[in-house]
Amino acid sequence: MPLISDYSDGTAVISFTLRDAAGNILASRNGDTVYYAASTIKLAVAMAVIEEIDAGNVGWEQTLPATHEFTSAKGGTFSLADDEDEVDVEFPAVGDPMSVRDLVEIMIDRSSNEATNMLLGLIGIPRVQRLCAEFGMDRLHIERLIGDLAARDSGTPNEVTTDELSALLLGAVRGDWTSEENRALLRGALSRQRYDVIATELPAGTPWGSKSGSVDGIEHDAAFIHDPDSDDLLVLAVCTRGYEEQPAQEAIRAVAAAALAMAGRR
Repeated sequence: MPLISDYSDGTAVISFTLRDAAGNILASRNGDTVYYAASTIKLAVAMAVIEEIDAGNVGWEQTLPATHEFTSAKGGTFSLADDEDEVDVEFPAVGDPMSVRDLVEIMIDRSSNEATNMLLGLIGIPRVQRLCAEFGMDRLHIERLIGDLAARDSGTPNEVTTDELSALLLGAVRGDWTSEENRALLRGALSRQRYDVIATELPAGTPWGSKSGSVDGIEHDAAFIHDPDSDDLLVLAVCTRGYEEQPAQEAIRAVAAAALAMAGRR
């Protein structure tokens, strides 16, 4: 069923890109269509933080005080605790120390918005923009914090395409941009993803990891499938706009099933 929301005019759209271990596009439809990124942008945030750790500017055990309140790009502050759809209900009490390691992990595996914004406050949005540029992303970018509705309403977007999201995920889990240890940490967080969609179509025991994103009118998922160090690795990104949540997820699963069958992996 089509849905009209802040991110959709009611027109139902779906895109996907399937890549192999070498980065070749095996199949794609509307891979350059631009979508609101939702939580898929958190992959780029995690990678930028890890690069700062590699550079010695940030430490895994460095701590930050837990908070729900952040500065808007349009001035003033906003609190994620004011919106039940944005708040991380498992977040520690305000002021409790949280390590960078824990923040990165919960930003990915349970998609914590507070963790995301705290990390962006630590390294800065321009640092994530630089990461995207380093990986050749033209449309995948971040311009504001999660939940900054004032900035959103002024036309400040966080955007993504399936072509670029699939390329970024492939680089994240297979590339030599960081140490083997740090890459393993990110792979582990992705493999503990709580909001998996594509993974439900995989045969039991198949190694996988993913980063999804969801707001009204938007449902995305990007997954690596099989051992990231193997030549059997596949990366699939699917983005939708204009559907209710359940039909959107069913569409993503259908695309995943068809793509995997085409690649001979089902």
